[in-house]
Amino acid sequence: MYQSFNISNFRCFKNLNVTNLERVNLIAGVNNVGKTALLEALFLHCGAYNPHLTMNLNALRGIESIKVELGQMIETPWDSLFYEFDISKEIQLIGDDKTTGVRKLQLDIIRDVEGLMKVSQLIQHDINWTKETSLSLESPQVLELSDMSNGQNSYYLILDHKGIRGIPIPPPPPFPTIYLGSMARVPLSEEASRFGKLELNRQLNVLTNALKVVEPRLDDLSIIVVGDTPLIHGDIGLERFVPLQFMGEGMARLANFVLAIANSPDGVVLIDEIENGFHHSILTKVWQVIGEMARKFNT
Repeated sequence: MYQSFNISNFRCFKNLNVTNLERVNLIAGVNNVGKTALLEALFLHCGAYNPHLTMNLNALRGIESIKVELGQMIETPWDSLFYEFDISKEIQLIGDDKTTGVRKLQLDIIRDVEGLMKVSQLIQHDINWTKETSLSLESPQVLELSDMSNGQNSYYLILDHKGIRGIPIPPPPPFPTIYLGSMARVPLSEEASRFGKLELNRQLNVLTNALKVVEPRLDDLSIIVVGDTPLIHGDIGLERFVPLQFMGEGMARLANFVLAIANSPDGVVLIDEIENGFHHSILTKVWQVIGEMARKFNT
């Protein structure tokens, strides 16, 4: 569980220090002050060693894809991560959590010839890259993510004429993390997978009881495949089961919250614009559910 978090030169933050973090934390503020950016910084820090996560941030904001062309490139795909788009100053993310202690991550764009040659040499000695694979020095873009916790361990994201690739393969993150963006929807197949894990552990009643906050008539839940799409259905006393999505956005959102928390034991769940889809009259109960789930799964 995070106790403090510090950001330097990331998105809209030149420097931000957040202290006294608890199990459940609500970040509030007017539009465009950096609430989402704070969650993104935490998401990168939770991933610890994986520079590929930087490419996921645009999708979490609803930007599905960006066409990138080499040659006379004015900006790299990662310029928007840096404060005021100033890539001359490295990003630093420092978090103190009870699982791994204090961890410091740095993000920097490599453009000097010496740094690019170092990355090229790593490629040549990495068994996961083919012998024909090399780094073109003509116009490559390289993002370096460094874990400074125990010395310096660096991981690279490389964009050249062969596409976007990473080296070396990063280790698993220190704990499970799920980010629920306000724009991006959880794929139905992923939602069904999380549902299945809960059912395998005989904990489905946790989800059923939580959803009764929104729909008191709910008696049972099941995955039913419609066409080739697995959907969570609920029994609310009608002649047939009803897809969760047909019971309203609040029902589907709360199910996503509970499934994310239950599938991140001893980990972190980040939720952007958490109040979306809920009537104000049930928000107190929604917070109670979140608190109970977070304690139950130590999330």
